This record gives sequence, structure tokens and C-alpha cells, in this order.
Amino acid sequence: MLPFSLPLVVRPFAARVALASRVQFRTKMTLPKPNTQPPKCALVIHNLPKVAAESDKFRRVLFTGRHSQLVIMTVPVGGEIGEETHTVDQHLYFVSGTAQVITDGKKKEDIATGDHVIIPAGTLHNFVNTGPTPLIVTTVYAPAEHKANTVHDTLEQGEKLEDEGKDDPPKWAKE
Repeated sequence: MLPFSLPLVVRPFAARVALASRVQFRTKMTLPKPNTQPPKCALVIHNLPKVAAESDKFRRVLFTGRHSQLVIMTVPVGGEIGEETHTVDQHLYFVSGTAQVITDGKKKEDIATGDHVIIPAGTLHNFVNTGPTPLIVTTVYAPAEHKANTVHDTLEQGEKLEDEGKDDPPKWAKE
């Protein structure tokens, strides 16, 4: 017996029919509507890299759970995520583009499509887009870091809303 519950992964069509009441299925490449209440079932996002690549927003929350949050980001050419430190862990998967990760203000490492970076809570970090195309990133915060239905057009807009206290995660996501 595992000490934690596993996410439901459904592959065969018959299993999809049998478990449809427990899982929300998305068959189109559309963005899921962000949940603003605790989730009641699993969410399956088909072809997340394609969904992420179709977003032109700097930051968009796709899903907020009680213990984690899925966000997609599009960083423009020459742009950056912004130097920051979180009180939560962050996992970043680089869907497309190239970047340089800077940790603790000095350590630098090149990042490319397909790389996965884990930033432990409390680590000062920034990601700078070093390529000729927008940097597309999916990131998981554990627990949630942003308001459940957050959409930021730009880094500046996101920082302003965070500074004003208008981008805090829901209380139920930090239980």
C-alpha cells in the first residue's frame, strides 16, 4: 500500500468510458478553464506542450490543486521570468526555446527544449530567454503560488499584482 494517492492515468478507450465520471477529458487543444474551487476529479490535458505553445500570455494558471499548481509561461525574446524566491518548490519543464538559469545571483547554466529544472523553496533564481524565439515553459508549484485563475499578460503586470497582494493562492490550496 502506497502512503499517497497516485494520479489517474487513463489510456485504453474502454477505461475512458468506464472512468468518465471521475475524469474531465479535453479532446481539443483548448485551454482548460482554471478551477477556483478545490478540484473534485482529475484533469487530463492532452498534448500539454501544444497547449502551452498556443498561449501568448506571460503567465497562465491551468490548474490549482490542494498541494500543487500547474502554470504555463511564454517569455518573449530577450525577456526573463524575473529574479525571485518562492516559499514553495518549483518544477519547470522547457517546452521550447533556450534560456539561461541564474541561481543565487551568480551560478549560470544553459537550458534548452526538453530540460527539466527543479528549484527548491528559498532559492533565488531567474530564467533569461537567450534564444531567437519565445521561451515556452510549464511549471508546477508545490504548493500553489498564484491566484487560481491568474492570467498575466506581462512580467510587469504579474509583479504589480503580486506586490498589491492580488495574486495570492486560495486558502484551500495551502491546507
